[in-house]
Amino acid sequence: MVNPSSNSAVVAGDAAAQGGGGGGGGGGGVSLGKGAWDCDTNSAIPPEKEAIVFEEIATMDLPFEGIPTVPPRKDMDHFAFFCGGCRYLVSGQPEWTVAQVKQALFEGGIARANKPEGVRNTPGIQRWQDLALVYAGQRMENEKTMADYHVPPGCKTMIAIEAAKLDQRKPDPDSAYWN
Repeated sequence: MVNPSSNSAVVAGDAAAQGGGGGGGGGGGVSLGKGAWDCDTNSAIPPEKEAIVFEEIATMDLPFEGIPTVPPRKDMDHFAFFCGGCRYLVSGQPEWTVAQVKQALFEGGIARANKPEGVRNTPGIQRWQDLALVYAGQRMENEKTMADYHVPPGCKTMIAIEAAKLDQRKPDPDSAYWN
């Protein structure tokens, strides 16, 4: 990602260079190019940094038949969630309640995943209670801890979705389900 005014790369956490910010994700939207968002700094993770941030760079540390593989994760202090085609990185520990994680996601900007007002067929993510978290096919309850669902430290494969979408019991009209 390049800051057009300075023609320099924008680094995750450099909110001043990007403009916007604000809790709950006010201003701007997630691009259709998917992308990634750091909820701790409420800022975009540049595409060229995603593989580093999400620890997805294959190395020869543990090769398989001479092929580089992605080594075990070292960052055990962050969870990653998919929401609306974007990855959201947020600090969290297995001892945290699901409600605490939802609050951190909301305060960090996950509401940016909302479709524009006239396009969506649900109210959108307006507060942290509007989020539903899913891990291993289970919808997670607010009062339980992440550990109650056996979420490992540093887990990068969870889903955050607007709860109203799950309550509809059928995919959105523009979902690939209907193709």
